[in-house]
Amino acid sequence: MKRKKEVDEAATGFTKMPKLAVIPQFEVMEDALDFLHSSFPSSAFTPSMRPVLLKSQLYALINDRTSVDKQLSQWQNASKIRLLKLEDETDESVAFQLAEDYRDSFRDTCPTDDTLALYKRFSDFALNENRHLSVTKDSILKQFSDKEISGLVQVGALTIRSVGVWWISSPVLGRFLKTYKAGQRELLTMLRRKRFKELLLSDIIVRKSGKTVRLGHMFHILAHIGAGTLINVPTSSGELIRLRSG
Repeated sequence: MKRKKEVDEAATGFTKMPKLAVIPQFEVMEDALDFLHSSFPSSAFTPSMRPVLLKSQLYALINDRTSVDKQLSQWQNASKIRLLKLEDETDESVAFQLAEDYRDSFRDTCPTDDTLALYKRFSDFALNENRHLSVTKDSILKQFSDKEISGLVQVGALTIRSVGVWWISSPVLGRFLKTYKAGQRELLTMLRRKRFKELLLSDIIVRKSGKTVRLGHMFHILAHIGAGTLINVPTSSGELIRLRSG
């Protein structure tokens, strides 16, 4: 897991997803996590954003989905990460933040003393007590008042799932999801325009990343491969990224 100094550097520095000509593979989950976390382009956002990572990306980096699921569950139960539901149909629909990043996402909203205390209570609740993706009204009312719940909804800590049920969220998730969806669509559109619905990875990563791809092409390639919407095929010219048919 990331050391605190590295977390701060990733949140405030000028890191970007490296322009690799191959899809990296890892045997150790911590190594894959470090790669994703240190590569997150926090400075591409204004204000800068604490890293939000995807389960599907880990699937692309580690050839053992059962192991990925097991390790994420262990980290969640140990309060090392916070799993977050994404309202998106193109991947496994689960993101996560390291516990430090999750807490700091609330501090980054520049809260007052009163709201800071509320956000600390909620982050403790979300990391240590309610580890489910969602929470019911009856359950959360045991910990927070209606007024406090309204404040948590306003900052993005809770989003509506259904009547009387909220998704546990993060203050940065709304901004992330908007950019993420745009980048996912852009990559698929790029491939669909090609006759054989494929491009060399080396050709994709050298393309300019505009506002719709501020997360970087590799970020989206990993998400799509892990979700199964794209496949990577080794060739003599390098790795080929192909739209999955059917």
